[in-house]
Amino acid sequence: MYLPNTLFKILSQNTAPIHFMPTKRPRKVEYAENLPANLKTDDVCPSVWTGQQLFDKRPKDYAKVVQMLAQGATVSSIIKACKVSPHTVAIVRSREADALKDSKKHLRGLIGTATHLAVEKLITKLNDDEIPNGVLPIATGILIDKHRQYEGEPTQTIEVKKSLSLDEIRAELANLKDEKVVDAEVSDVPPSE
Repeated sequence: MYLPNTLFKILSQNTAPIHFMPTKRPRKVEYAENLPANLKTDDVCPSVWTGQQLFDKRPKDYAKVVQMLAQGATVSSIIKACKVSPHTVAIVRSREADALKDSKKHLRGLIGTATHLAVEKLITKLNDDEIPNGVLPIATGILIDKHRQYEGEPTQTIEVKKSLSLDEIRAELANLKDEKVVDAEVSDVPPSE
């Protein structure tokens, strides 16, 4: 194959490593941030995702997306199962927030019940020597933390203790003694009618 000399030079310069280039001039690197836009804002129409087309044309898939979101499925599994885009999953999640909120309450109750059952089962297995002693505290702690998280309770409690020395207490008592006492008269005010 025959290439013209100018084309051959251009191709060889683009494929050769930089340290083998014939010139010592500094290279100008251009990134996307410092390049001008190719399109004007009048030429571009932003995508608007509403999920309405999915609801109109494939209502079963729309319902399946909502159901999978309520069950806590991952976005990638929803995309594969329902053949929708991540944008559609996101907009369905925001449109059906009320329905998903109710399912989270139900899920929270189920997790609480599962926590109680799992703790009881762990205790039973521990009594029967079916479970190593080192596993029980870890499993129980995880279950309790998850239950607290779903109930909206804090999962961590930070306790701050301040200890005072005897000298600090004496200094504080001395300050209280040195404070000026204000003389005041106290009188009862009759209620206004």
